[in-house]
Formats: sequence, structure tokens, C-alpha cells
Amino acid sequence: MTQDILTTAEQEKIRAKLEEGLARLTDMDATARREKAQTVIDAIVALRLKREEIQKRLHALKDANQASASQIKAEIEERLANFEEEVLKLVTKVKSQSASK
Repeated sequence: MTQDILTTAEQEKIRAKLEEGLARLTDMDATARREKAQTVIDAIVALRLKREEIQKRLHALKDANQASASQIKAEIEERLANFEEEVLKLVTKVKSQSASK
């Protein structure tokens, strides 16, 4: 059963990380729009799409068989790590741009 592949607690942890990332993106989006920082806005849009893809894979996990569930779990973990890293890089970039103004 796929429940063994990714426990409910693990799924909730992933969802929480995705929500935290979305909150950071929303905060940066407001700032970027005020400052008309199109490159930051474009990066935010791209990261929101990546977040949606992770959510789709998480949903696909529910319907997966054991063999494909392991692969989907690995994809989710990899994409989540990449998403978090990119959000942090963007946060750092926006903060450094704000500090230099």
C-alpha cells in the first residue's frame, strides 16, 4: 500500500513546507509589484508553478501502485528540496536588493 511509502505525517510536513514557501512568495510578490521588479515577479511565478507540480505529484501518490509510489516519493522529495532552495535564494536576493536601495 502506498501509505507505507509516505506516511500521513510526512505528507502533512510536505504540505506545510509548500504553504510556508507560498507565504514567502506572496510576501515577496507584494514587494516586487510595488517596486516593479519584473525579474523577481517572473521568478515568483515560476516557483508557484513548481509548487503546483509538487502538489500534483503528492496527489498522484494516492493513486499509485507500490512500484510507482517509490518513484513518485523520490520525485516529490527532490522537487521539494529544489523548491525550498530556490525560494531561499530568491528571499536572499530580494533582501539584498532592498538593503542596497
